[in-house]
Amino acid sequence: MLPRAIEASEGNEMAGQDAREIAARNKENYLKAKAAFNARDMAGCMSYYAPDHQIRSRDVGPGREHIEQFLTSLHEGWSDLEIVVEHAVAEGDWVMGHCTTTAIHAKPVMGVAPTNRRVQTAFWDLHRFNERGQIVETWNLVDGLAIMQQLGLVASHGQRP
Repeated sequence: MLPRAIEASEGNEMAGQDAREIAARNKENYLKAKAAFNARDMAGCMSYYAPDHQIRSRDVGPGREHIEQFLTSLHEGWSDLEIVVEHAVAEGDWVMGHCTTTAIHAKPVMGVAPTNRRVQTAFWDLHRFNERGQIVETWNLVDGLAIMQQLGLVASHGQRP
């Protein structure tokens, strides 16, 4: 018979291992969702979002249709849009990503006529996953200033408007 301290220690190691496995699964699903988005496979991308998904960085109600509309609008508004995940960190139910997005400004954006220039910006997203490995909550933060500077709406450092 094992002493109680050893039993408890083994239980914590098992719980830690389970938590690491869950975090690894969630990170993998995050990366797969980004890959499906890049491939314009919206159905595949949406399979990683729970039906009751909630965007927390926008004032919309619950429902996967809101994130689908948002992501679809990105492809419609920007040509050759691609997301590169620079860093992804997972802990338990959470995955945080730092990404670089590049696209061609081929359609009017923010009131600016198309320039056909490549635009690049950084964004960060935080996702909480459910027990099935689906994203249930999302927060997004985009470097909008970088986009506005590249579109000529705001002067870049050292330039006059």
